[in-house]
Amino acid sequence: MKVLVVDDHPVARRGLRAVITSNLGECEIFEADDATTALAHAHDQCPEMILLDARMPESMPPEELCRELRESLPNVVIVMFTAFDDAEVLRACVAAGANGCLLKDTSEVNIGAALRALLAGQFVLDPRIARQLAPEFARRQARGTVRLTDREQEVLGLLAHGCSNRKVAQELCLSETTVKGYVTDLLQKLDASSRLEAVVHAYELGLVAPGAERA
Repeated sequence: MKVLVVDDHPVARRGLRAVITSNLGECEIFEADDATTALAHAHDQCPEMILLDARMPESMPPEELCRELRESLPNVVIVMFTAFDDAEVLRACVAAGANGCLLKDTSEVNIGAALRALLAGQFVLDPRIARQLAPEFARRQARGTVRLTDREQEVLGLLAHGCSNRKVAQELCLSETTVKGYVTDLLQKLDASSRLEAVVHAYELGLVAPGAERA
């Protein structure tokens, strides 16, 4: 598997390289310290996963880079890493096509688990980022502007925990086809282009409580 690590700090790149190697096995890892190099590697190497720093001075805005990478590689897994819980930047990156957002102080064990989950088709949103998103945006939109059925609320709650369609189907005793229908409806109601963006919007609207435990 090919992985591209984009970060302007050599120490951070070495650390992520070590995490990738120890958790994902043998990978061909490429590094970039700016947007231009990242786009060139993406074009030439076609990585399956990109780990992208959300804050790189002297580079294009992270959401623009994320959008260009997504356009270049529609199926790539893009993971945002940041030392800052900047809700505006991360929300823009999610809207631009990021599959997950993690803080850089996340433990190696948790990063490894997150990367494996992302490769399995799930999305990952650090709970601390979720808690930042909720107060940042909830005040901008009145709660209840999106009306969900009880079943849609159940599906949304499971999506917020990173569950795949198969896992949601198992939890609710539904077929995967039925779950896909609910997910499609949720994306439309929440004006989202991806499952992760739908969950982010749900935090904004107070439809999902950050850090809520599953029953």
